Parts: sequence; structure tokens; C-alpha cells
Amino acid sequence: MRIPSFLTAFTVCILFAFAHTFPVRAGEQAGPVPSPAADSALTAYYKICREHRADTGAPAMCDTLFRRAGAAGNVRIQAVALCIRLDHFYYKNDREKIVEGVERVQEFCRKHPKEDLRYFYYFVWSSRLITYYIKQNQSNTAIYETRKMLSEAEADDYPEGVASCYRMLANLYLTQGAWRMAYDNFRRQIEVLEHNGIDDINLPTQYASLAQCALELDMPDSAFVALRKAASLPKRTTYQEFTVNKGFGLYHIRNKNFDEAKRYVDAAEELFRSDPALRFHTAGLRYLQTAYFKASGQYDRALETILATQRDTVVRSSGFNNYSLIADLGDVYWHLHEMGPAAANYREYIRLSDSVRNREIRTATDDFSGILEISRLHNETKELQYDLQRKRLRNTYLIICLLAGVLVRGGVGYARVVKLNRRLKASEATVLAQNEHLRISGEELLEAKEQAEQASRMKTEFIQHISHEVRTPLNSIVGFSQVLASEFRDKPSTGEYASIIEANSASLLRLFDDVLEVAYLDQTGDLPRNDVAALNGVCNDCVESTLPELHPGVSLLDELTPSDPVVRTNLKRIEQVLLRLLRNAAKFTFSGHITLTYDCLMQERLLRFTVTDTGPGIPADLHEEVFGRFVKLDPFSQGTGLGLSICRLIAARLGGRLFVDREYASGCRMIFEVPFDLSETSA
Repeated sequence: MRIPSFLTAFTVCILFAFAHTFPVRAGEQAGPVPSPAADSALTAYYKICREHRADTGAPAMCDTLFRRAGAAGNVRIQAVALCIRLDHFYYKNDREKIVEGVERVQEFCRKHPKEDLRYFYYFVWSSRLITYYIKQNQSNTAIYETRKMLSEAEADDYPEGVASCYRMLANLYLTQGAWRMAYDNFRRQIEVLEHNGIDDINLPTQYASLAQCALELDMPDSAFVALRKAASLPKRTTYQEFTVNKGFGLYHIRNKNFDEAKRYVDAAEELFRSDPALRFHTAGLRYLQTAYFKASGQYDRALETILATQRDTVVRSSGFNNYSLIADLGDVYWHLHEMGPAAANYREYIRLSDSVRNREIRTATDDFSGILEISRLHNETKELQYDLQRKRLRNTYLIICLLAGVLVRGGVGYARVVKLNRRLKASEATVLAQNEHLRISGEELLEAKEQAEQASRMKTEFIQHISHEVRTPLNSIVGFSQVLASEFRDKPSTGEYASIIEANSASLLRLFDDVLEVAYLDQTGDLPRNDVAALNGVCNDCVESTLPELHPGVSLLDELTPSDPVVRTNLKRIEQVLLRLLRNAAKFTFSGHITLTYDCLMQERLLRFTVTDTGPGIPADLHEEVFGRFVKLDPFSQGTGLGLSICRLIAARLGGRLFVDREYASGCRMIFEVPFDLSETSA
């Protein structure tokens, strides 16, 4: 059982997550505050400015604080004054003044490198400009700005800024339902914090967010490790305690351990009763309660909770996505066998989600298409210029060689030598000029390459965003088609139409899932190998899952080693590859058998899986082509043409390989090799 998406719950809390954007080292204070060395008069006036930053006269007061601090030689309070002035316009959502204020702070910080004002430089960029874009629902612009900030913070060797960027990216991807990218960025943020000894007051919450992403990615073991880490850290707010309890509750719901889940639900409710400040986060509590009631089959209580959430004025004012509650209502009514209200809520969910997201999708498409096209044309121009310069340089060197040959062999007198020397010097000057021009062109080409890489990253993010946005209404189409098929089972023609809709929408959904997977694997580096388990169980699960897909008369065997070795690897990805290989074999094997085997080569630290079938096989000249994208040897067969390409990408990211056995001639044999580490129990 998968836990329902908690995208909406995080949408409610996202602005709170950005309230304390920057982590702090142990002993430091968070936020743009004066240093302890500031004199008492300046500190007193700073506090007045901060208290009245929303007033009309706040900018003038901040200008006065800036002048007084300058007269006292206190550069840090000058930076603080500029930050408070920016806050005035930030809370008024004045975009022009926000951009102007951010640039003013950054320029001031650059003018005083000895004072190390990097904190203020990156604080206004992230917590003011980027957060402004987030509040305006301009998530693509926010992601673009955050990636720019990340590159600059890395070049500036400022780990606090780097950690902040990873955190913002994680939260942005979280609101979009891009769980893998959210998980990776939360993990990178935590690694930066711990590697640099940065004490982030929000670290328990970050571990809880990491755990929730892991649950969505079907990695319960990783989720539990993150939750245990979150529980071991000191909690500085009741909100942090609530977040950790919520994470444990969702974990036990996912594992169907409802007694333990109930304990954490009760603990979360008690926190809400003890701390009125948690009222703003009611949406998160209601989400946890709804997930528990739905998973444990208490649909009447789930219905009561959802309706109470819809009536809650605090939840509505916080920006909670009401259309997601409507989808939950549809699910609950469905389980209560109230088909009329279920269908009505599903229809309303589709209408609301389309109206909210269609304009954003169109805008993002136009923006990204324009950026990619400009980048492509720019890169092509640079490449042509580079080729032209190389040809010119080659011709110049040829002229020089010919002139040198004439000088050596000619021996025609001093005057001619002088004349030829002048020509040679002129040619050398030309070469030097061409070399300089080539150097400049090379720098421009490098810049174009960096722009192309940036465009590629943006393309990948765009594909993932669009895939997510399409999956939401597509899932609803699949659900409606199932409703129609069950409602009109006694009417053959209508039932057939519904089945056609269901089959084709499911096929389209698989296509988007495969495209999303390829986009992620293209962007990511090496995949982790942290899972520990016995291999025979994984192989048996893959075989059991494939049995319903076999053609009549075809047998599926697993010839496994009795030793059943326990190793450390990436079990989810191995299972993903084996399932695709087995299902591919089942699709094209119409008689005979399919066999799954593996060898555990301890000395080489290598797992070698083989999937052998008695099907038609793959022609020798197509052994590599079959792993290409959108390649289908049979154009009339079902599938996206991405399955084997995804398998090879996964193998490469795990440090292994996937190939066709050229020596096997009785069908097809796929060989999948992946390295492993010994577990602590095996060592």
C-alpha cells in the first residue's frame, strides 16, 4: 500500500520552511542582526527600525541607521540597515523594489570583502528574492534563481549558502511532487551541514522531510534511518517534535503497523493541544489523521476529518490546496460505495486542478522552449566560428612552412632573404592574431558549453515538471475509466469503450513514467548501494510478479544458489531491472521457458544475473541498437521502447553493465552485471 500524496500538506507549510533559510554554526544567531560589538545607541536604533519595518516611514528610518553606522565605521550594521529596508518592500510584495534592494545589499557586500558579509549577500538572495518568487507561485523562476545562487555559493566556498540552496530546491521539488529530486537535495543539504559542522536549528525537520520523500520513493528502510536520526537530535520547537511524530506515523501506516501508527497520531494530537502555536499547521495534522483512517479502513472517520479540514478557517487561510481534499473525498466516497458523490468529487478535482495548472504549464513550455532554441542556435554559431578559425590557422601554418622551404632551398641572395623575412614576420603576426582570436573563440565556446549544460538541466527539470503535471489528470482518467467499466459491465459496447480508455490512458501513463525515469537517470550520478538483503528473496519476488504475464504453455524458472548470499547493493534498482528483463522476455516468448539465474562472484565483488528465454532472439547486428531510446524491433508490439534503455542506464549508474549474450543462439540471453559490497553480517 502506498501512502497518498502529501504534496498538499507541504504546500501549506512551504513558506514556513523558508522563514529560517540559512543554517547557523553552533553559538551563532540566525537572521540579519548586528554583531555583539555594535555600540548600544546603534543597537537601540536598530531595534526600533526592526519593530517599525512595516510602517510607511521605515525606509527613511533605515537610511538614518545606515548613515549613523557609516559615521561609526560599523559596516555590519550598515548591511543590517539595508536588509531591514528591503524587508519593508518584501512584505508589501513590491517586486521592483525587492530586486533593487537585493542588488543594493549585494553591491554593498562586494565593496567590503574584508568584513566577510557573505551571510547578508546570500540571505537577501534566498530569503527575500527567491522566496518572493515562491510566494507568487513562480516555481520555475525560483528554481532557476536558486541554481544560480548555488553555483555562486559553491564558487565562493560558502557552505551555509550551499546548504540553503539545496534546502530550497528540495522544498520546491517537494511542492511539485518530484520526490526523487526532493530526496536528493535534502540529502545533499544534510551532507553539507554535517560535513562543515553547521548547527542548523531545523535539522530534525529536514531529516523528517527526507524520510517522507523516501516513503514516496518506496524506500522504507532509508525512511526509518532518517527518522531515527531526526528523533535523536534535540528538538527546539514543538513543530519539530510534531514533524518527527508525523514522519513515524506515516512510516508505520506504510508498513500497515496500525497500532504503532495510532500511538504517533495520538502524540501529534497531544502536541497540538499543548501548544496553540501549532494551529497554523493544522493541515499537516489533518493529513496524518486522514492517511491513518484511510489506511486502517476507518472511512467514516476519514470522511469526518476531511470535511472538518474543509471547514477550518485557519487551514483555508493558510493556502491549503482544497482541490486535493476533493480528490481525497472522492477516494473515501468510493470506498464507502457512494458512487455518485465519488464521481462528483473526482470531476470537481479534475476541473480545479486543470484550471490552476494549465496556464502555468503553457507559460513554462514557452519559456523553456525559447531558452532551449536560443541556446541551440548560439552553440551552433560558436561551433561554426571555431571550425573557421581552425581552418584559417591551418592555412597560415601551411604558408609559413612553404616560405621556410623556399628560404632553405633558394639561396638566392641577401635582398630576397630580407624580402622573404618581412613576409615571414607578417605571417607570424597573422598567426599570433589568429591564435589570440582562437583563444577568445575557445573561451566563448566554453561559455556556450556551460550554457548548453544549464539548458540541459533546465530541460530535464522541465520534462519532470510536465510529466508530473500530466500524471495527475491522467490518473483521474484511469480511475474514471475503471468506474465506467464497473458501472456498465452489463452493457458490452459501453464497457468496451471504457476498457479502451483505461488501456490507452494506462499506456500513456507508463510512457510518462518512463520519460521521467530517463530524465532522472540522465541527470543523476552514481546510484547508492546501501540496501542489505538476501538475493534469493528478491529473485523470487520478481518471478512471482512476472507469472501473470506469461503466454500459455510458457514456464518461468528461477535457478538460484542455495547459499542465498547477503550483500549490500541497491535492491530496488536491481529488482527494477530484473522485472523489466523478465517482462520483456515474457512478452516475446510464446513457447518453451524463461530462466532467471545469478552468480555471486565474491572475489570480484560482482553479481551476474542472466535472463534466458526461448523466444525469437535478437539479430546479431541489433545487439546494441536494441538498447537505444524508443527502439522497438516489432513496431506493432506494446510498450514505450524505453525499457531496455532504462535498464542499461541503471546498470551504468550502479557501476555495472547490461548486454546481450552473443554466444547464445536458442533465443535471447540478457546478462546484467552489478558490483556489490559485503554486508557487516557477511564480513
